[in-house]
Amino acid sequence: MGFRFDVVGVGALNLDSIAPVSPAARSLLRGAVDWGAECRVGAATVDAAMRTVHAAAVRNAVGGSAYNTVAALARTGVGLRLGYVGVAGRLPVPGTPVAERLRKAGVDTALLREEPGELSGVCLSLVEDGERTLLVHPGANDRMAAHLEVEFDAVVEYLSAARIVHVTSFLDPRTPAVLADVLAAVRDRSPETVLTFDPGHVWAGTGGAPIAALATTADHVLLNERELRALGTTGDDTWAADRILRAGRPGRVVHVKRPAGVTTFTRSGPLLRARFHPQEALTADRVVDATGAGDVYAAGVLVALAGGGGTHLYDGVRLGMALARHKLLHLADAGHADFPGVVQAWRDFTTGPTSGRSPTDR
Repeated sequence: MGFRFDVVGVGALNLDSIAPVSPAARSLLRGAVDWGAECRVGAATVDAAMRTVHAAAVRNAVGGSAYNTVAALARTGVGLRLGYVGVAGRLPVPGTPVAERLRKAGVDTALLREEPGELSGVCLSLVEDGERTLLVHPGANDRMAAHLEVEFDAVVEYLSAARIVHVTSFLDPRTPAVLADVLAAVRDRSPETVLTFDPGHVWAGTGGAPIAALATTADHVLLNERELRALGTTGDDTWAADRILRAGRPGRVVHVKRPAGVTTFTRSGPLLRARFHPQEALTADRVVDATGAGDVYAAGVLVALAGGGGTHLYDGVRLGMALARHKLLHLADAGHADFPGVVQAWRDFTTGPTSGRSPTDR
C-alpha cells in the first residue's frame, strides 16, 4: 500500500515552560501534586507556580509529547513526510503560532484545528536533579474530542494514509474513548498502518476501558518504569508487560525506558521475551533538561520503523537512545540541530561501524 505520510502525530499542544524547582514552589505545591509525575492543574495553580521561580530561569518552548516527537523527526534530516492532528490554541507568550511552526517545519496541518481565541495548553516543567514534575493546564486541548467527532471520517482517512500513527495523551475525560474509536476504524481501514502509543503518566495511571483499548490496538507501547507498572497494574515488570501484550495482534512491542537503557518486551506464542539494551547513564550533573527525552526516544524508533528496508527494531531502539541521550545534554530543542549527525553515526553503526562505537557512546 502506498502511504501519503510516513508519520502522523496525534496529541496535545502546549506551551512548555521549563524551570528549576524553587523552595517557594515546593512550599506552594506540597501535598497538591505527585512529584516526578504529570499532574493536571488549573490555570491559577500554574500561574502561581510560575510566580515562584525567577523569570530569568524560565525557558518557554512549544511542546506536547506528540509535538516533541514530530518536531524531533523534522530535525533529523531523514526527509520523512509528516502530519499532525490536534487542537492549537493561542500561545500565552509572544511568538509564532503553533500551526505556523509546524508548517515551517514541513509538517502537514490539514487536520489541525486552530482556536486562536482560546488559550493553548500550558505545561510547567519543574526540574530537579534530572527529574521533572509536570503541571499541565489543558486549555484548547480539551476540544479534541469534539474535533474528532465532527471530523471523524476525515481523520480516519487522514490517519489511514500514514505508515505510522504516533498517539499521545490528552487530559480531558472524553478524548480517550473517541480516539479509541478512531484508531479502531483506522486499523480496519489500513491494517498495514503501524500504531505507536505513549500514554504518559496520567493515562497510564487512569486505566479504564478506553486506555486499555488504545494500548491493545497499538503495535508499540512506549513507557517509563513507573508507567509500565501503572498500566500493567502490577509492581513486577515482566507480569506488567505480559498483561499489556496478552491481547492485540501478533508482533506487538512494549518499550520500557530507564536511564541505564531500554527493555523491549515481545511475545512469541505463549512466551514473553525481554531484551535489555544498555547504555551508560548520564550523571545528574550532566543532565541539562530531561523534559521531552522520552519523546525524542520515540522519534528514533519511528525513524527506523518508517525507513523499512529490513531495519531491525533493535536498531531503532539504539537510535532512540542516542537521540534521547543527546537531547538530555541540551535545554529544550537546543541540540536538535545535531540530530542529522547522530542519525548518520547510527547508520554507520548499523551498516558496519567504522569506529566500533555504538551511537549511544557520546
